[in-house]
Amino acid sequence: MIRKALWIGLACLALAGVLGVLTVLEDTADVETAAAQQPLRQVTVITAQIGAHTGSVSVFAEVTPRWQVDLRSRVSGIVSDAVPVALAGSRVSKGDVLLQLEDAPYVASLSDARSVLENAQFELRKKKNKHTIALKDWRAVNPDRQPPEMAVHIPEVRVAERAVSAAEARVAAADYDLSSTLLRAPFPAIVTKRNVSPGATVNEGDVLFSVLDDSLLDIQASVGARDWSLLNRNWQSLGVTVYSDTDQKIGTAKVRQGGGFLDPQSRKYQLFLEVERATETAILPGAFVRVNLPGRALEQTLRIPESALTQNGFVWFLDDTDRLQRFEARPLFRDNGAVVVRVPDFLRKHEDFRVVSLPMSAYLPGQKVEPVKREAGQ
Repeated sequence: MIRKALWIGLACLALAGVLGVLTVLEDTADVETAAAQQPLRQVTVITAQIGAHTGSVSVFAEVTPRWQVDLRSRVSGIVSDAVPVALAGSRVSKGDVLLQLEDAPYVASLSDARSVLENAQFELRKKKNKHTIALKDWRAVNPDRQPPEMAVHIPEVRVAERAVSAAEARVAAADYDLSSTLLRAPFPAIVTKRNVSPGATVNEGDVLFSVLDDSLLDIQASVGARDWSLLNRNWQSLGVTVYSDTDQKIGTAKVRQGGGFLDPQSRKYQLFLEVERATETAILPGAFVRVNLPGRALEQTLRIPESALTQNGFVWFLDDTDRLQRFEARPLFRDNGAVVVRVPDFLRKHEDFRVVSLPMSAYLPGQKVEPVKREAGQ
């Protein structure tokens, strides 16, 4: 009985061992089969060639009128209603009257100055006549001697001449004051602000109007040292595209001058642009715009889609064995959904790269993948 129980126990142990071995073999087979059947991750790539690539540097700036001025009163007086006062928003031509002051006191001053001038001129004629008579009398008595100045009244003539010059200056000043009662537009302009009304009393130096000329518009852009080094210096032959704050193209500009000094506040280079055909574009004074400054061609660079550059600054590509590799890159240019990056020295032996167009955060260097080529324009 004991022997029979022993044999039964040994048989059970053997059966359990066989079942364990079979289970392990079955699991191993499943893993190997699953590993053999698992497909490679598909990766979309584009072909990018190493070469000389260019782009543009984008900066934001404000559009300002070249001519803008606060018109101040040159004389004091009361605003007359004889001429309608220009209103804010009015468009005026050069020389148009914006405002008139009551001019009666200045007409009287001009008349007084002219009267003084006529008297001074009359006195000068008398002194000259006196000098002529005295000179004739001297020469009749002393034909061979030069007469003294006092004897022929030359000092009196000089005093009279200076009196005439002073009177003429007073007439010119009075005439200037009278003409200043009419405030005229210094150039074709838009009235942006009016600070006076008919009947108001103004003093010399008071700001009466603010005007600006919208036919000549300038843009002053500030560029950092790194972006400055990327700009094309052949400015005169290259146009600059101007975009609105909603990224709509609204016009073009040309670079008038640049460099030479740094802004004392921002420590950036200053670039001065002139809007082309300002009256025919949608560019308005005071607008905040984005300008695309043309860059120079950079050697040993790649032009790739913006999506190919990861947020942490890596470009992923495939090597000759279809394995993922990466290098750290910093965008030099951004233009129309593409970026230009510099290729590291140890990779410049390649002529082109299969760049991953949309890298994933789960990628690992050396990972085997299946490339799917994306055609240009897709």
